[in-house]
Amino acid sequence: MSFVNVQDHRLPFFVRYLADLIAYRHLCFNLVGSDLRSRFRRTRLGILWAVAQPLIFALMLALVWGNLAKAPNYWEFALYVFTGTVVFEMFSNAAIGGQDSLTSAAGYLKQARIPFFVFQVRTVLSGTVIFFFGTIGVFIFAAATGTFPPVGLHLILVPAFFGIYVLFLVPIAMLMSVTGLQYRDVKHISGLVVQGLFLMSPIMMPREIFAQLPYFEYLNPLVPVLDLFRAPILHGAFWNAQSLVVVSVWIVGLWTAAIVSSVSAGRRLVYAL
Repeated sequence: MSFVNVQDHRLPFFVRYLADLIAYRHLCFNLVGSDLRSRFRRTRLGILWAVAQPLIFALMLALVWGNLAKAPNYWEFALYVFTGTVVFEMFSNAAIGGQDSLTSAAGYLKQARIPFFVFQVRTVLSGTVIFFFGTIGVFIFAAATGTFPPVGLHLILVPAFFGIYVLFLVPIAMLMSVTGLQYRDVKHISGLVVQGLFLMSPIMMPREIFAQLPYFEYLNPLVPVLDLFRAPILHGAFWNAQSLVVVSVWIVGLWTAAIVSSVSAGRRLVYAL
């Protein structure tokens, strides 16, 4: 429950809101655990599906697109596609699943003054757990196929990427939850946009193709995001400064838009549930 002193309206709004987030942190963690249990309940592999599903999908895509792109090594190209699918799956879950984050929490929000952020970040945190196991699967697959990256300090960037990716996806989930609740057509439009981004990102197509498109690396944020994830894993290299700057600019822009839209909508969103 909320702390008693946060109800004092003499305190700045940000202080009260932050205190409420801390007070309801256990609810957030329980919701994430509930999401994971419901997703893998009564399955034989359980959480291993977080590895098996994108891996099998990547192997099939690599078989087809590897021949079309004339990839010299099937296993290296399969690892390339595998890294793309685990990253994109988390993005897709945040964008699509984030739209229902407030709708599915209608019972909570109508009965108590719980911060919306608790439910908006829920989808991203659940996806982070799945992404963690998917990343472990990437390293296991790389070791099994002899494409494991050279050991070095660059591997420290892999856990650092988790923090950057969460910062990138949380405002997307916030924006989708607010706009999706107010305008139900957004759900259909966003599905098309996400599918389009899958085709227009270097997931199954070689990265070199996108380098030939002027300004595309700036307009599609998934291009530099994938570059950051793949650099230490596929190339044994540190991050490219340009990719890091582009992703940082996108993060600042997305958070600005998310905060403005959330403040503008306010608690009135409850009436749209």
